[in-house]
Amino acid sequence: MVAVDDDLSARLRAIAAVVSGLGAEAADREAEHKLPTEQVSQLLAAGAGALRVPVEFGGSGAPVRVLAEVLIDIAAGDSNLAQIFRGHLGLTEILRFTEPGPARDTLLRSAADGAFFGPAGAELSTPNLTALATTLRRDGDHYVLSGRKYYTTGSLYADWLNVLVSENGEFVSAIVPRRSEGVTIIDDWDGFGQRLTASGTAIFESVRVDPDYLLHHRNSLTNDYMEAFYQFVHSATQAGIARAAADDLAELVRGRTRSYPLASTPEPAADPQVLQTVGQVRSKAYAARANVLQLADTLDGFLSDPTRQRAERALLDSAATQVVNTDLVGAATWQLFDAGSASALKSRLGLDRHWRNARTVSSHNPAVYKASLLGDHAVNGTAPRAFLNSLGASKASEQGKAL
Repeated sequence: MVAVDDDLSARLRAIAAVVSGLGAEAADREAEHKLPTEQVSQLLAAGAGALRVPVEFGGSGAPVRVLAEVLIDIAAGDSNLAQIFRGHLGLTEILRFTEPGPARDTLLRSAADGAFFGPAGAELSTPNLTALATTLRRDGDHYVLSGRKYYTTGSLYADWLNVLVSENGEFVSAIVPRRSEGVTIIDDWDGFGQRLTASGTAIFESVRVDPDYLLHHRNSLTNDYMEAFYQFVHSATQAGIARAAADDLAELVRGRTRSYPLASTPEPAADPQVLQTVGQVRSKAYAARANVLQLADTLDGFLSDPTRQRAERALLDSAATQVVNTDLVGAATWQLFDAGSASALKSRLGLDRHWRNARTVSSHNPAVYKASLLGDHAVNGTAPRAFLNSLGASKASEQGKAL
C-alpha cells in the first residue's frame, strides 16, 4: 500500500468519480465512432494528467504505483482513454528528467493546469522507428519541422505535440503547439481495435520550432527507463481490458435465462462449468493487474536509485509483463464467450471489443520480440537496450553515469 497525502487523495477521488461513468456508454461510443473528447477533458479537469507532475510545478507527484492503479481503472471503463493518455504520460515523464529551462518549466506547469500532450514518433514510410524521414533544419533563430507521422495516439486531443526526429545522429524531441501553423492531425486510424484513440496521421509542413523546445535524449539510463515506462502503460491498459471483460461476463451470466441441453443445470448462474469459466477469466484479470503493479514497483525502484542494474531490471520486467499479459488478456477476452454462449454475441453488447482492443494494444510492441529479449538475457547474459540508445544518443552517459 502506497501512502498518499490529502491533496493526492482528493485528486484520486475526483478522478474516481469521472472513471465511474466511463463504461456506461463505452460500447456505444465505439460502435458509433463517437470520439471521447468530453471524457478526456473530464479526466484532465480531475487531475489525471497531473498525477506524475512534480508537486513544485503544481502536480501531485504521485508514485508510478498510484498511476498504475488509476490507469487500470480508466482502461476498465474505456481502454481507448488509457491508451490516449500514453503519449501525455510519456512526455510528462521525460520532462521530469529534463534540465531546468523554458520547455520543462512551461510544459510541466501547463500539464498541472490541464494541458494535454500528444505523441508523433513513428512513420509508415520508413522501415522501422530508428529510421526517421521527418526533418528538422535550422532557419535563423528557430528550426523548421517537416514530415509525416503515424500512430500518433491521442494527438487529436492534444495541446502540445512531442515530435521525434533524428538530427546529427541522435534522437531529438521537438515540442510544438498542436495549433501551430502547418500542423494537421487526421483521424484515419483504421485498426479493428482501439478505434477512438486517433492513432492516425500527423502532418508537419514547415512548422516553426522554438530552439528552447528541443529535448535531447542523451542519458542511456533515462532512455531505458522511458522504454519500460511506455510499455508499462500498454500493460496497464491490457489489465484494465481484462477486468472489464470479467465484469461484463459476470453481469451477462447473472442475467442469462437460457441454457444448453448438455448443461448440468438449467440455470446458467448455477452451472458449475459456466461459473468455472467466469472464475478463470476473473483470475486472469487479477494476474494481469498484479503483474502491472509489480512492474510499477520496479519503475519506482529505479526512480529512487537510478543505477544501470535497475534500468536493465526495468526493461526486463516490462518485457516479461508484456509477454505474460498478452497471453493472459488475450485468453480471457476469448474465453468469456465460453461462459456467455450465443447470448454474448449480440452486437449491442459490444463484448467483441474487449478481444479486439486487447489484441490491438498487444500488437503495438509484439510480445515475440520481448520474449526473445528475455531469452537472450537468460541464456547469453545480453543486456537489454532501449531503442533511443541505438543511434548513439546516450554518448554522454554511456559509461553508466547515473541521472
